[in-house]
Amino acid sequence: MKNFTLDEWIEWQCKLHSTNMDFNLTRIKEVADKLNVLKTKSLVFTVAGTNGKGSTVAILESILIENGFNVGSYTSPHLINFNERIKINKIHASTKEICEAFEIIEESRGDVTLTFFEFSTLAAFIVFSKKKLDIVILEVGLGGRLDAVNIIDPDVSIITNIGLDHTSILGDNLEKIAYEKSGIMRQGKNTVIGYKNPHNSIMQNANEIGSILSIMDEDFSFEVNSKNDWTFSNLDNIKIKYKNPGLNGVIQINNAATAIQAIHCCKKISLDKEKTNIGLSKAQILGRFQVENTSPLTILDIAHNEQSIEMLIENLENYYPENNFHAVFAILKDKDVNKILNMLRGRFKSWHISNSDNERALHVNKLKKNDFFILEKPNVYDSIENAYYGAKKSTVNKNDIIVVFGSSYTISPIINKIINNE
Repeated sequence: MKNFTLDEWIEWQCKLHSTNMDFNLTRIKEVADKLNVLKTKSLVFTVAGTNGKGSTVAILESILIENGFNVGSYTSPHLINFNERIKINKIHASTKEICEAFEIIEESRGDVTLTFFEFSTLAAFIVFSKKKLDIVILEVGLGGRLDAVNIIDPDVSIITNIGLDHTSILGDNLEKIAYEKSGIMRQGKNTVIGYKNPHNSIMQNANEIGSILSIMDEDFSFEVNSKNDWTFSNLDNIKIKYKNPGLNGVIQINNAATAIQAIHCCKKISLDKEKTNIGLSKAQILGRFQVENTSPLTILDIAHNEQSIEMLIENLENYYPENNFHAVFAILKDKDVNKILNMLRGRFKSWHISNSDNERALHVNKLKKNDFFILEKPNVYDSIENAYYGAKKSTVNKNDIIVVFGSSYTISPIINKIINNE
């Protein structure tokens, strides 16, 4: 018995294995087998994709709960506290439950070392195994094929979209990345593709293993009717008008349609329209074009790659076409910083840059030397919190908006400040 606090468990796990990430399922499968968590009676949805995973999980979870199902969800990363990774019907697992799960894993693993994410994933499976869950929703951490959640066989797989990110791990082109994401597909099971014209590697892999594809704009689609509603339709002659999701962002209807199609793939589940509308309206997730009614208005977004930055720009133009924006920005060094910054040229009235609290962060002293900032003239700070306070001092007009973005590590401390009214 270690009798660790949750923070002590996490600190210890981060030092246990030789590397933070180790994409080899042999070790975690060995421990999972000892724990007897590889098989579940619950219906399992696994969600992969470069962007949109978290939002799709949130929508899927909310719809299913409102339709009367007991739902467990496992997501990452967390933005406020670790507990938010493991939820039962949207309620965070307790610290006691998580620490007990960690203790069980520690007693079972023997000489097998596990990464932090592998420990977390097994803890989620243990917590879920103790509940009478109808449905479990798993969000892939990175990639898919060799991600820890992929030791559980999904009944329905979802691939939201494919973009360039984590190229040093997943591959340096979209086809290689798509192949890694497609590793969550299973023989004879449904896979829902949340974007049109899927990559060849997905199509080939599905054909080879015999996964049943359901593709956006081929097998299902959506049509925006107004600012308030949209219509879902698929090849099963289903055509239903729904209200817009509660999540902000122009992409969220796409995510909602993907989630609803995934549910329709499960013939045992029938959706009630009104309950589904309630579920759509109640869907929530931190850090996805999250608008906080501070003074001035603050938008927090985990946008951290080219695809998500493009979505952020589209949202700003769509929702706030007449406003001035002030950037609070920090980014990780493994991103294509030049491309991302060039996409943002001329879009912000002022820049406030710093380091994020992560070993992968691009140091602000290097960031400020980027050619982009020759003209933009950034304000440089020793912390994201101070960058945010500096941005607040730069806002003098009522139509000024602060936009905090660049990674989950950038927005996390600011979310905490806003929640605590600091």
